[in-house]
Order: sequence, then C-alpha cells, then structure tokens
Amino acid sequence: MSFFNGQYSPFEEWQWKYFTNSKGAELQEFIERYPNAEFYIGTDSQNYSKKGNRYCVFTTVLVAYTRRKGGNAIFCTERLGYADSLRQKLLTEAMRSLEVGWYLNDHIDAEQVVCIHLDVNPNLKFKSSRYKDELVGLVTAQGFNCEHKPHAWAATTIADSKC
Repeated sequence: MSFFNGQYSPFEEWQWKYFTNSKGAELQEFIERYPNAEFYIGTDSQNYSKKGNRYCVFTTVLVAYTRRKGGNAIFCTERLGYADSLRQKLLTEAMRSLEVGWYLNDHIDAEQVVCIHLDVNPNLKFKSSRYKDELVGLVTAQGFNCEHKPHAWAATTIADSKC
C-alpha cells in the first residue's frame, strides 16, 4: 500500500475541533477571535497496526496564545495509510503545518507571530535528527519562525496528546 494512496484530504476539507471539548470548530472564526494572538502550529503522527489494519494518524494543532491571557487550541486529525518511511512521515507533518501557516498568512495581520513547531530531535542518537536541517530549512524558507525539540511544544505535547 502506498503511503498516501489518494487519502490525503485537501486543506479546505479538513475538519477542525476544539481541543477542550472536541466540538466542531471553524478555522476562520477561531482566528478572528484572537486578533492580537501569537499562533503556534504543530503536527504529530503515530503509526498503528491493529488486527491487520495498518494506518497512520496525523494530528495538526493551531494554538492561539495571547500574553497574560493564555491560549486556546483547535485540532484536525486525519487517518492515512501506514507510513513506512520516517522521512516521509516527518515531511508530511511539516507540510500539514505549513498548510495552516499559509492559510494564516492570508487571514491575519503581518505583524502577528506565526511559529511552526517540528517534531524532530537535534540529538544525533534519535533517528529524526538526520532530517532536522531539511525540515527546518523547508519551514524557514517559507518565511515562518520554526522550533524543534525540546522547544516544539505544539507538536510534541499538544498534537501528540490527540494522536
């Protein structure tokens, strides 16, 4: 089975939910509620193999954070084919986050902070470290701020909790 196998939904079809109660959320309405917020985007994924059924769950989160007021988050989860390749899985995570970033660029003020958090580890004892430079370069080449472990809390903590 190919990894995507025609399963990857176009961005406009993503179904967003509120993090706290899993009710449906509208992306544009969420953004408009936080006109002065900093936005943090992260994606994490997890492979599953249950009763011969192999698939990968990708969860992308968008966090709106306002200093001294706190934040709120929405998320989108999608189930795709099993990811045999770590590089392909990490690139898909980065691309999902970039899609949200590109949407934000068209809907928020240019002064607002947008930072993409990548689930890659700079420590060479972890397999994801070999892709860190490639992924950070991909994100920063698109004009976004970028963080990786241990500072990538949107991906490694929030998105991970919904995978």
